[in-house]
Parts: sequence; C-alpha cells; structure tokens
Amino acid sequence: MGELKATSMGDISAYYCSCGELLNDCPFWKKVKSKMLAKNFDFSLDQFKTHFRAYQEPFYDRLLRATFRGPFFEAARETGFILCPAAKKIRQHIIKQNRTLIDIICDLQQGLIFLDDSKEPIRLKYLLDAEMWDIRTIHLIRDGRGVANSYMKHNKTSMSRAARQWFSTQQECDRMAKRLGNNRCLTVFYEDLCRDPEDTLKVIHDFLGLATETMSASNQTKHIMGNKMRLGSLQEIQLDEKWRHTLTIEDLAIFEQIAGEINQFHGYK
Repeated sequence: MGELKATSMGDISAYYCSCGELLNDCPFWKKVKSKMLAKNFDFSLDQFKTHFRAYQEPFYDRLLRATFRGPFFEAARETGFILCPAAKKIRQHIIKQNRTLIDIICDLQQGLIFLDDSKEPIRLKYLLDAEMWDIRTIHLIRDGRGVANSYMKHNKTSMSRAARQWFSTQQECDRMAKRLGNNRCLTVFYEDLCRDPEDTLKVIHDFLGLATETMSASNQTKHIMGNKMRLGSLQEIQLDEKWRHTLTIEDLAIFEQIAGEINQFHGYK
C-alpha cells in the first residue's frame, strides 16, 4: 500500500486510492480505519500516526528524527531515550501503532509479507530494534545525477542543494546497509531494474524466499498511496536518464565536487 509513514497526504478529501475511489470512500481503507479505532488507536486517514515524530515536543522530536549515523551517535541517542522516559514512551507507542496497522492490513489482504516503501533509514532502525518482524531490506540505488536532476525540477532548487541532499541521504542509506549486512539487505540498481525488470525481480524474490512471479498484470485490486503513477496503468518500465541532456556542464561539475566520490563508489563513472 506504499509508504506506511503516510506523511504527504495533502487534501484528504480529494485524495484517490489506487483502486479509483476517493480515499474516504474506499471500502478497504474504511475497514482499516474501523479496525484501528476498535482497538482504541488514535487513527484517521489523513493522520496515520505511524511516522516517528513528536510534533508537540521539539526536543523529543529531534531525538526521534535525527538521521541514522554511526555506533557512537546511536549509543548517545539510546542514552537520550533512557534519560527521557517520555520520549521512549512516544517511540514505543509509534512502534505499536505501526505493528497494529500492519497486522490489520495483512489480515485484510490475506498477506504474509508487508512491504513498507517509506524510505527512511531511521524508521528502519526503530522497526529493527523493536524485534517484532523478520525484516529484509531492498537498497535501491540510482545514479545520483539523475536523482539530483529530479530534485532540482520538483523543488525548484539549485544543483548545490540537490547534490547535498542526495549525498546526505545516500550516506545514511549506506550506513544502514552496512549495519544490516548482505543477509538482510539486497542492493538493487535502478538502471538494472528498468533495463531488465524480470531478472531483477527474480533476484529480489530469491532474496526474500518467494516464488518468482511474472510481470503480468494482476487482477487483485490494489490500495496504494503515494506517487500519482499509482492511478494509471503501467504499460512498460522505461529507464529515465533525462539528466544526461538537461544538466549543464556547470551542474555536473557542482555535483562532482559535492557528491562525485560516493556516486563513483557505487559504480557510476
């Protein structure tokens, strides 16, 4: 169903589920909401309360959402939770909110595996530390120049800011991948997925211990939130390398100076 943290819903009254219904009218999400409320959780379709934030408590909020770093910093963070029992209680409640919602969705969909597309290493850390799930992680990497180009376009910003944003995010993801190791983290390259989706998905299925499925369209109704592409029908997967034609020589030089080393580390020359 997409990103379980559900932080970018916008105007919920005009938000469509991938099934074609407005989210507020979708029978599936109505059932989810009803079951969450029946278990006495504070839950609404415009506020899942599954994101690790403490909006009313600035110090607790910074403790919760600070990016995932090395062992020394993470040990200091855990000390912070010990010294602030209220912050630890907030973290535990959010974990419980996630667990209950995941269980409800899996039950309704008759699923044994839940895919969370939230893309936040610090969120992954908290779910790992909870030891409630057998977690496997897909580390999807794309040429940073393509990511930066997209970030510049959607956020109307400079290459300098876009490159720093990608560098920081990729660095955090790499730290988490190192912590997980190869048994629990599979690195997949965006370009490979686009060029050969069938074989790449087979590798993913093998990693997860699942039977390989074909790319043929499923008749199952899906209830996905997130990117607007969920509302269309995917005819074919196409590699997007617009950055090769839209980035200027100056843009490329700025990117190389800020993030070129880590991009090359991942094999992008």
